[in-house]
Amino acid sequence: MTHQDKPRHLLETACFSVPSSLDDTEHNLRVMEEAIAAAREKGVQFLVFGEAFLTGFEGLSFNYWADSMKALALDGPEISRIRGWAKEHSMALAFGFHEIDDERIYSSYLALDRKGEIRGHYRRISKGWKPRNFHQEEYREGRVFPTFTLEGIRMTPLICGDLWEDHLLMDIIDRDLETDLFLWPVHCDYPVEEWHESIYEEYRERSQILARPVLFVNNFIEEEGRAKGGAYLWHLGRELHGLPYGTPGLLEGIRMGPTRG
Repeated sequence: MTHQDKPRHLLETACFSVPSSLDDTEHNLRVMEEAIAAAREKGVQFLVFGEAFLTGFEGLSFNYWADSMKALALDGPEISRIRGWAKEHSMALAFGFHEIDDERIYSSYLALDRKGEIRGHYRRISKGWKPRNFHQEEYREGRVFPTFTLEGIRMTPLICGDLWEDHLLMDIIDRDLETDLFLWPVHCDYPVEEWHESIYEEYRERSQILARPVLFVNNFIEEEGRAKGGAYLWHLGRELHGLPYGTPGLLEGIRMGPTRG
């Protein structure tokens, strides 16, 4: 068998879009632990969560003293617990959270391999996670779009508004040359009817800018008028897999592999 004939590893991937809390980390940890165990029973090897899932999209008050107590450190007990679950269940994970590092707060996204090791760490570059005209210096953005390798697949995370900021597009498109998959975790609070009438098409069409597949996952909040899930794998504008907005659940059956040898 030649090198080109060798079978490629396919990673059984799922997106989590089941009710979680807007601001309760302990609740979301329990949801996450249950989701990992349940997904493992289904043969999932890589489970993807939405933007700021762990701490909750409204986990910050933008009062620095309070937020410095709520945001999580990479070496803190919460992340350590999740790393332990990844290793215990041999499951790769990707999830959003509010991070504190050197007294600075970020909207971050973390990817763990099936041994619980950190393989990807991204800090959102677009500013839409903060209130409009909010400029407190302790709340920061990242500067680069990292591409990391997870279970043999090259991935590049984008968070919500990153792909909508035109001035960031060239940097994002440059990652097309290096990546196999874009992860696009979001928190979208659109009414269900509006999503299906027009917003879905706007997001799907935006994903066409990128040559590589885009895996979109939204949070699901039970409160009326809040995020109602939705998870999709798009490639060149075509929906390959989808869990409709408004329907809680786990988008399964995605088999990801490297796009190049």
